[in-house]
This record gives sequence, structure tokens and C-alpha cells, in this order.
Amino acid sequence: MSMSPVSGLKEAGLRNTGLLNKTSPPFSSMGEIKNFTVQSLDLDSFLSVKVKIRHDGLLDSSLKTNLEYAMQTLDAFPAPKRYDASLTVEGERQLVRITAGTPVLLYSVRLGPKGPELYQKVLVGARLTPSCLNDGHFAGHQCQDELESCMDQAKCILNHEVQNNPTGLSDVELRISCGELRLTYLTHQPQRSLVVQPRRRAYLGKTLNLEKVLELKTRLERSGVMGKGLLACFQHLLLHYTTFQEENCRLVLQSDGEMLELVYGRPDYHSTQHYIFTDSQNQAYSHRVQDIDLWEYD
Repeated sequence: MSMSPVSGLKEAGLRNTGLLNKTSPPFSSMGEIKNFTVQSLDLDSFLSVKVKIRHDGLLDSSLKTNLEYAMQTLDAFPAPKRYDASLTVEGERQLVRITAGTPVLLYSVRLGPKGPELYQKVLVGARLTPSCLNDGHFAGHQCQDELESCMDQAKCILNHEVQNNPTGLSDVELRISCGELRLTYLTHQPQRSLVVQPRRRAYLGKTLNLEKVLELKTRLERSGVMGKGLLACFQHLLLHYTTFQEENCRLVLQSDGEMLELVYGRPDYHSTQHYIFTDSQNQAYSHRVQDIDLWEYD
């Protein structure tokens, strides 16, 4: 039996196709929404819409920045996330909505403190259950916690919540914030929020692997997370690499309001922990803590 590109998404029980601004970051107060209908939220469709917006004199600097960010981000998504979806883009004076098919995924792009941000919403109907979480919603996302993904953490929270509500939760929203992913599952009338915000954690294998440390450093630099202080922590780690060569270890780097955990050896137990941090001059220091419970006395 053949399946449409979004059949896996539709099986999650998504019924409502309207935008619900009540619980998502608010757009600026605007009047008319400029609507466009396309076959898919792909690069060709975005370029066509961009030409029409420019022709109508609506392409202000904010709209241009947000639309180009949406083009780049959604073009990298797997095909199922670009069909049966809608995208709302905020400009200085205008909202633009691009719709492909019958939306089951709702995207919006607006300017945040550090630039454009993409928000995703899934309207689950009357009740939220663990089965509403679908692999397709997380496609293309690299979770910042390599030991327990944000999807697994969300399922764990929902499984705990539905113990007293076996038929599902009727009054909640589930917000997942993980790196670039901002995904919200909404019921009709949410009265409270469940929040999943994984810590940044990397698993390096059985031992402290220099190549994996460098790969992680490169990834953070490319994503814009690496500030001067965190960079100083990495440099301290690389300069004193042999100092941290221990079994079953947890290594914590902290600076610039960011915290990063590196785990090697047993992922569920750490006999030794190292902390690398910076002072106000971005000078890095380290501190070692050993688990006293492991000490044996004669």
C-alpha cells in the first residue's frame, strides 16, 4: 500500500489546521496577512513568493531576513516536513503566510534576540498523549543531549503525566526547546505548560577522545554557541588533555552563560568529575572531584 509523504505525520492524530497564537511567541500587531499557496515549502516556491512580495513593495528588511532564514532552514528539512505545512513570516509591517496542502505542521519565523528564530507547532486536538509525538516532527534535528534525546525526555514526561489521565491530557501544551528546535504540541485550550529543555551533553565513548572533542568544538563554533569564555575552556582542555584521561568521567565546561557536559566511560556513572570554568578575564581554571562513595576502607 502506498503512503503519502506526510502519512506518518497524519497518523499522530493531528486535526486542527489553524494557527493558534495564544501560546506561541506573539507576532507584532498587524492587519492583513498576505497569503500564498504553493505545492511544497521548497526553495523554488520560496523564490517565487519572494519575487511576488518584492513586486508588491512589501519586502522590508525584517521580512527579507526572516524569509531568507526560512528558505535556508526549511530547504534542509526532509521532504515530509515541507508538505502539508504552513509557514508564517513576520516583517516590520506585514505578515506573509505560505501554505502547502492541508497543514498538519505550522511554522513561524520572527526575529529573536540573536536573529531569526523558527517555531514549530503541532495541534493535537482535544487531548495530548505520548503517541502524539512523532519521529517526523524531529526529522533533521540533532539533539544537544547525546545521552537522552529531547523526544525521549518529552515522552518520559508525558508517560508520567498520563498515569493519572490514561485518556490523555486535555489542558496542556508541551514545549520543547533544544538548540535550534522550538517545537510546541498544543491542545485546544491549554491551561498549563510542560517544558523540555535538555542540557547540552556529549558522549565521547569509552575514553576521552581527542578527535571527538575537536569535532564537538567545530560544531559549536559553526552553530554560534562558542563564546570567548567557552573557547578558553576548550583550549584549557586541549592544552591539559592528559590530565583528564580517567575512566568513567564527567567533564563540565562553564562560561558565557553556557554549560557543556562531556561524558566518557560509563554513561550512567561517573567516578570522577572535572570542572573547567573561567574568571572575568576569561582565564580558565579546572577543579577535580572524586566520588567518595567509591573509596574503600580496610
